[in-house]
Amino acid sequence: MWESHPEFAHTLKEAWVVAGTAASATDLLAKLKEVSSHLSVWDRNSFGSVQRELQRLNKELEKRRDDEQRLGPSYEELKLVERISELNHREEVMWKQCSRILWLAEGDKNTKLFHLRASTRKRRNKIKRLKRPDGQFTENEGELKTVVSDFYGLLYTSEAIENMESVLSTVPRKVTDSMNRDLLKDYGRGEIKQALFQMFPTKAPGPDGFPAHFFQRHWELCGEEVTNIVIKLLSGREDVSAINETLIIPIPKVASPEEIS
Repeated sequence: MWESHPEFAHTLKEAWVVAGTAASATDLLAKLKEVSSHLSVWDRNSFGSVQRELQRLNKELEKRRDDEQRLGPSYEELKLVERISELNHREEVMWKQCSRILWLAEGDKNTKLFHLRASTRKRRNKIKRLKRPDGQFTENEGELKTVVSDFYGLLYTSEAIENMESVLSTVPRKVTDSMNRDLLKDYGRGEIKQALFQMFPTKAPGPDGFPAHFFQRHWELCGEEVTNIVIKLLSGREDVSAINETLIIPIPKVASPEEIS
C-alpha cells in the first residue's frame, strides 16, 4: 500500500541512507529497525487511518450533494470522489495483504471479501487452549507460548548418535570429486540475488517485519549491503546467531485443537 504513494521511494531512500551502512548482520537488523520506525512515522503523517479518513470524506461528500443550491458536481466534489477512490484502493490492498488471498487480483471493490477472509482466517487459526505436559489444559497466553516453544525446542534438539562412521560406510558414494569441488566453491553475488528473487514476495516475514518483497523491489538500494553480509554469513566470517531467530505460528489442522504434535 505504501508503494502507491508518490513520496514513498524518496522517503525510503532517505531513511536507508540516514541509517548508515550496515557492515554486519547485527548492523543490518538495527538498520532495518530504524528504517521501519522512520516509515511508521511517515505512514501516520501521510496515510493516517484510512477508515477514519474515508468516513470523514464520505460525510463531506454527502453534505455537498445534499446542498439544496447544488447545480451539479463541483470541482471540490470531484476531488473528494477522486480521493475516496484512492483510499478505497488502499484499503483494499491492506485487507488483501491481511487475507492472504493469492488467486484474486486487486480491483472490482473486493474489500469486503478480503476483510471477511482475513477475519475468518484469524478466527479459524486462533488456538484458545492447549494441554500442558502435566495433562492439564491452559488458556493463559504466556503458558501457551511456553508449551509451543518447548515442543519445538525439543523437536529440533539433536540427539546423541553413536557409530555414525559405520552407518556412513554403507552409503554408496554419489558425489564425485568434480561435483565436490563445485559444491565447495565460494558463493557468487549473483547466486544470492537469484535465491532471494525465487522467494515468494509476500509470505510471512520474520521478526524484522520485512518480507522478501521489500528486498526484491528495492534491490538497487539495499542489495549491495545485503549481499555483502550474506556472503560473510555463508563463508563463516559472521556469526549467524545474530539473525537466527524466527516466529513460530502454529496453524491448526483440526478444529479447536487441544494438543500440539
